[in-house]
Amino acid sequence: PVAEEAKVRLACHPHDPAVPHDVGLRGVHCVLGSVDGLKRFIEIVPSAYHGLNFCQGTVSEMCVDPKTEVIEAIKYFGSRGKVFMVHFRNIRGGYLNFDEVYPDEGDVDMLEAVRAYVSSGAHAMLCPDHVPTSTVDPGGDKQFSYCLGYTRALLQVAGR
Repeated sequence: PVAEEAKVRLACHPHDPAVPHDVGLRGVHCVLGSVDGLKRFIEIVPSAYHGLNFCQGTVSEMCVDPKTEVIEAIKYFGSRGKVFMVHFRNIRGGYLNFDEVYPDEGDVDMLEAVRAYVSSGAHAMLCPDHVPTSTVDPGGDKQFSYCLGYTRALLQVAGR
């Protein structure tokens, strides 16, 4: 109620990284550690001010087949107006076995992801998230710039 009164959208980030669904992390189960848990979370309080910082990389880590499951999740949450911000990251692999990679190197088709955000009606800022590091750029500025430029190019191709 306070967020609605103040017109402040509260965006929750999923648990990162994904943990085993059957045993949790040291026996503690995480509601925000699966796509089903995220669905339950947004249904707790039906409010336009209650949503997600949709971390695409973390959601990918929760999926057995990120290539298809992440696009479905984007459409599900986006069509419900629950994507307030996007951590735009890609991985190679999936549930409990993944590597963080540059956005153009992972298993999720990032152009398809951008198109899913647009077609679902998600109105959110896409921010590069974790980027691979390198000894030639220890501060990560070049890697982050590459990811930001790649993201901007995808948005342009998608007509945004």
